[in-house]
Amino acid sequence: MRLPRNIQNYGSDALLLEWEQEIDPDINISVHHYAEALRGHPAVVESVAAYNSLLVRYDPNQLNAYQLREWIYDHPATESNNKPGKLHRLPVVYGGDYGPDLATTAKSLKLSQKKLIELHTATTYLVYQMGFQPGFAFLGLTDKKLSVDRRETPRTMVPAGSVGLAGRQTAVYPNSSPGGWQIIGRCPTRLWDASKFRANRLQAGDRVKFYAVQPEEWTALEKKTASWKA
Repeated sequence: MRLPRNIQNYGSDALLLEWEQEIDPDINISVHHYAEALRGHPAVVESVAAYNSLLVRYDPNQLNAYQLREWIYDHPATESNNKPGKLHRLPVVYGGDYGPDLATTAKSLKLSQKKLIELHTATTYLVYQMGFQPGFAFLGLTDKKLSVDRRETPRTMVPAGSVGLAGRQTAVYPNSSPGGWQIIGRCPTRLWDASKFRANRLQAGDRVKFYAVQPEEWTALEKKTASWKA
């Protein structure tokens, strides 16, 4: 368990807990342990986890920043504080019109397209944080062999469901939007529903495992996409 390196005031009703400034699964898991522990405090309004930091909003009518900081020091999070994130298995059609960057990405990494797909589907990814757009989950870390730069020229529109690579991260675009990640496939599973109170299918701390499907399976998978609890 990694302890936060720094706890500082963040406005009049929040604290910011900070860890080492790097993308590391052990650090991020520690962030989520603290997020879960703090959600049990009666004065905590919200805990927002990121890669290596945690924003904790509290009710200033119940306590002040000093009191909450002392409570955190006196109650270090443990693994028992945290519930394991949900595992999501997401289908992906790789290459072709669904993954226009698969061939060039594989070539730049000196891999066959088949090997790239094997490496991408072999890892169970941690949802480090949500951001960029509603429902967008930053997943990592990919195999070192899949580390790749973003596109030099971002696309003006990336279709919803597109699966991308950037650095040692991967992600699924939940909505159509501009984007600069290397698009290697597309997922038919709906990840964002604005009509729900909990609009994101994926949550920070969850895990994601991709598996390859054929293009002819797309329509059936899109229609049978299960909903999720609000």
